[in-house]
Amino acid sequence: MRISFLVRSSLVVLAVALSGGRAAHADTPDVGVSNGLNSQSTESPDQEDQDRKNQNQAIQSPEGQTSEDEPQESIDDIFKQVFGKERPALGEGNYVVLIEGINVGEYLVTPDNKGQPGSIAASFVNTVLAPITVVETADLLKALANGRDSVTFDELRKLGLTVAFDDAQLVLRIDIPAAMRTVRSLNLRSLRNRSDIELVEQSDFSGYVSVRAGTTIVEDSRSADTGFARFVADVDLALNVRGLVAEAELRYDDSRQKKFSRGDIRLTYDDRDTLVRYELGDLSVGRRPFQNAPRIAGISAFRNFNINPYLNIRPSPEQAFEIDRSARVEVLLNGVPIRTYDLRSGRYNLRDFPLIPSAGNDIELRITYASGETELRSYPAFYDIELLAPGLFDFAANFGLPYRDEDGVRRYDDNNYNGTAFVRYGFTPTLTGGLNWEGDRFFNLVGAEIVWASPIGTFGVNSSTNVNSFNPDHSQISLQYRWRDTDIVRDRAIDATVILTGKDYRTLNQLFGGSFIAKQARFRIGQKITSQSRLQFFAGYDEFRDGQRDGYYIGANYSHQFRFGSVSASAEYRRSDERSGPVFRIGLSVPLGRSSLTSSYTSEDNAARIEYNRLASVGVNSFGFSAAAERRDGSDRQFGRATYIGNRFEGSIEQISSNYFSDRERDLRTEVTFGTAIVMADGQFGISRPVRNSFAIVRANEKAGDYQLAVEPRTGFGSSKTQYSAYSGALGPAVVTTMTPYFNRSLQVDAPDAPAGTSLGGQVFAVNPGYRSGFHLEVGSARNVSLVGNMVDRDGDALVFVTAEARDTASGAKGADTTQIFTNAKGRFFLEGVEAGRTYDITVTAGEQTATKAVTIPEEVTGIYKLDGDLFYDLDVQSKGENDDETIP
Repeated sequence: MRISFLVRSSLVVLAVALSGGRAAHADTPDVGVSNGLNSQSTESPDQEDQDRKNQNQAIQSPEGQTSEDEPQESIDDIFKQVFGKERPALGEGNYVVLIEGINVGEYLVTPDNKGQPGSIAASFVNTVLAPITVVETADLLKALANGRDSVTFDELRKLGLTVAFDDAQLVLRIDIPAAMRTVRSLNLRSLRNRSDIELVEQSDFSGYVSVRAGTTIVEDSRSADTGFARFVADVDLALNVRGLVAEAELRYDDSRQKKFSRGDIRLTYDDRDTLVRYELGDLSVGRRPFQNAPRIAGISAFRNFNINPYLNIRPSPEQAFEIDRSARVEVLLNGVPIRTYDLRSGRYNLRDFPLIPSAGNDIELRITYASGETELRSYPAFYDIELLAPGLFDFAANFGLPYRDEDGVRRYDDNNYNGTAFVRYGFTPTLTGGLNWEGDRFFNLVGAEIVWASPIGTFGVNSSTNVNSFNPDHSQISLQYRWRDTDIVRDRAIDATVILTGKDYRTLNQLFGGSFIAKQARFRIGQKITSQSRLQFFAGYDEFRDGQRDGYYIGANYSHQFRFGSVSASAEYRRSDERSGPVFRIGLSVPLGRSSLTSSYTSEDNAARIEYNRLASVGVNSFGFSAAAERRDGSDRQFGRATYIGNRFEGSIEQISSNYFSDRERDLRTEVTFGTAIVMADGQFGISRPVRNSFAIVRANEKAGDYQLAVEPRTGFGSSKTQYSAYSGALGPAVVTTMTPYFNRSLQVDAPDAPAGTSLGGQVFAVNPGYRSGFHLEVGSARNVSLVGNMVDRDGDALVFVTAEARDTASGAKGADTTQIFTNAKGRFFLEGVEAGRTYDITVTAGEQTATKAVTIPEEVTGIYKLDGDLFYDLDVQSKGENDDETIP
């Protein structure tokens, strides 16, 4: 289909070139940002209209001007003059679609020329056109597209839309009347919502067993026996059945009395529609940051916004405005220009401002009209990372039995219960409030929180008390303040926290009731001194109970970015029960490409450290290295580590030496680790590196040929070497193991060793994995051959620029899939996607004449198959213009 489109484009270009420039160049127009109506182009739509008129005039006259006395020639006229026959009708294919001059991508279109009715894919009408029209029109458009493959141009025109296929530039132009358009959103960030992306469905049934094991070999020690000292293996298991996940953690440790033990075991289900996670078993505990995380086995339900990471849950100011004539609109945030638009008259929404957290933000619109008149509009905006968008509801509820791990045994307390819960609600763009609870048989903490983004910063208050014994001794209150300067040059920031805790206040994760700290305060302020340096002051205070001495600290930190790296230094004074006095620190960080060198020194314990790290690059057969040495009063330590990422496993080896330059007991040991996994998706198994969360198995169709697949090609900056995330091979299909749940991912599959013309290589799969999910992706097909040959008529003359259709003879005449092909100036054609061992009827239509020729593909053929001789058709075609084409390849 793509080749057909390119051939059609070349026909127009050839016609223009051979006619001495009588038509406009047929390149696809560059108008706006592709694949989205939230255009960020600075080109004026009015100018686009004028350019379109100029292009049409260029088509009508060699000089680009129209004349009443001179007859106008169309592309069809030019084609007939050059080739001596009618230009063939444009067939169905992927064409660029322009909505009001904005390129929204390529879609399946049937042009309305040569008497054939025009149409466009119904999916385009439903996912692209309907969302940008008012509700009444959108409902009519969705009704047209419902249950159909395509919608005709005439049906769209009856609704009031202007639809025209431009056969000069091979684009479909659609204009929507202003009364039918929704308010247009101008997204200030580059992220765009692609609702038309076709995602591959995850497997209904998938799972994995992921193993990481390590052993320690003691080579020299004064306190331990030499030889193999310890073997540990962690096993993660997961089974996903239509989104319901059973997961478990197991461990083997031969140094424990009970060698086998288990970690968390639970069932998890994520509801993508409501963004709620349900758990049954050993809970992960959904909670607020100031709530503690008790160990509970039971049931829970909580809002998990990570299920849709592309959803902005924070207040996203939308500033609506309207202009009654075309104008240039410049958007400024805190005095800094961030985007410029050339807009037609209409209503618009500015969205997704890149706001500074915990700061007052000022938005300005500078509107300049064509007459030179300028208008300034100002709007305030407030934002904080703790705020919820107005009307958004966040919650969590966890309830069950407390448990503890003792010597590898998990023990549940059936004489008590634990529970935590909270609710939060966004009241306004600047105000979010909530309630929370945690408790057991002996106490119940009930609390409230509020976050307010004021013009002078963000204030937060969290308070809770034990309602079983309601008094200040069983209560806690925390006050928070955050402020960020909107001046990006100064970049000043202030943070402060004060926590007051009653002496009998307790939480679920405390073994004993009561708090040793009565008051706690923290303060920090910092800003840039120059563009390369920053200065920060900090202080803290702790008031203890039970006669302990109050503690405090105060200090400053300075950092500077040099060309070779960054240097930081700090000085502070501390007072505590353990020690009092000044403490000095200095640090150096030097980036070295993929490597880094860091070092630090602190006067506390006279400690110094230097470390070199070289990260393993992303891809199979990658190595990473690190080494470090540290020394403090009375001890020292050195280590060196090497890591390797293989196709089916990953491993590391590390040697650690201690106290060889000190008076303490010395020790030298080596640690070796190894990790691998067995994965399964819809009955297809594979061996891979350890699985982090979700994975994809990629295999070739058994009829596509036995060629190695390589997934996710990556070429490093300044490098010509291509690395892949996974390969297929003797141990089975390729497996990608580093897929993050709920993030869109594109997996490109190559077949480097497969010959040209096969069905393998170049496939791209778009996936959005669920929690601990798997994919089974099959590439290639039995259509593993591309046919190349020449067509001639009965006299041996080349069939130049003719249209033909290829059809598998075994598929039957009615309803059979056909592939449209074209010949070039030498009568040569190219047909891809045919199957070895099958016969294809290739039908040629030239004017009023039609003829068919059968071609059989041999059984053993793979890749490009060139016909030995010409395909002779029982046709008699004039060869006018043929000699002029001999220089065309």
